[in-house]
Amino acid sequence: MTDNGEARRRTGRRGLWIIAGVAAVGATLAVVGIWHLPPRMYPATDQSEARAALQGGLLTAAAALLAVAGGLIALDETRQANAEIRRANENTHVRELYATAIGLLSSPTVDGRLGGIYALERVATDSPADQRTVVDVLSAFVREHTRPSATSDGAALATDVQAALTVLGRLPMRPKGPRADLSGTRLTRANLTDAWLPWADLRGARLVEATLVDARLGWANLAEASLERADLTGARMGGSVLIDASLAGANLHCARLTGANLTGASLERADLTEAVLDGADLAGAAALTQAQVDAALGDGKTRLPAGLVRPAAWGREESEDE
Repeated sequence: MTDNGEARRRTGRRGLWIIAGVAAVGATLAVVGIWHLPPRMYPATDQSEARAALQGGLLTAAAALLAVAGGLIALDETRQANAEIRRANENTHVRELYATAIGLLSSPTVDGRLGGIYALERVATDSPADQRTVVDVLSAFVREHTRPSATSDGAALATDVQAALTVLGRLPMRPKGPRADLSGTRLTRANLTDAWLPWADLRGARLVEATLVDARLGWANLAEASLERADLTGARMGGSVLIDASLAGANLHCARLTGANLTGASLERADLTEAVLDGADLAGAAALTQAQVDAALGDGKTRLPAGLVRPAAWGREESEDE
């Protein structure tokens, strides 16, 4: 059941009730007309038969319109009952699938755990209301399987952990829906290409040599995250928090960091070629060079560390009050 389908059903139901209302109003007018219209149209005493015929016609019209209104109301009630049955069946299907998926996540085999992960993706797709639960479960799965005691620093990600990350990164966008709590995880060399993770919690995550090409990380919390040598080409990171993050050797070519906070972030040897830094705060960034600044794109609201020269193409520096 999709949101668009629900909207179409609401629109169709509204249309039925409008037509039923019009029919009911028409029936009421016909009934009123039975008593008032014939005498006005046929006032002569010798026109009684005409008055009776008109009254009969109005009565027939009123009965027909009432039948139409009643039929439409009955049709709507039938549709509602059928919809309730469908929802009950869907809920039963979702509950059974969710229970199966949770059981598979603890399977001793990789194939079993993969089945559980993809079953949870199906749950989130079929039941938007359950996406928050699915995100929480998959996030916990990744955190549990990437703890220091579960994996060594620098080791490649397990197949099932990568699958969980892939699902988290491609789940449908929902209003106010969570986009993963991956704080403190070890995601060395993880592949998050094209991942949709706005507002994700990645505080303290180790994303060393991770691939985040074209990832959506707007407003994500990456404070104290390790992104050394990560590929962030074209990543959209507007408004993200990168306080004290390490971006040493990271590829930020054409990345969008509009309004990002890089206070205390290390940018040693990071590639900022054509990176968009409009409104970004780099005033407290570490190891930022003039060559990196000259290769990037900024504006008057971009904050730079003392001693670095603002490129002329960025325009004059604007005060915080402007």
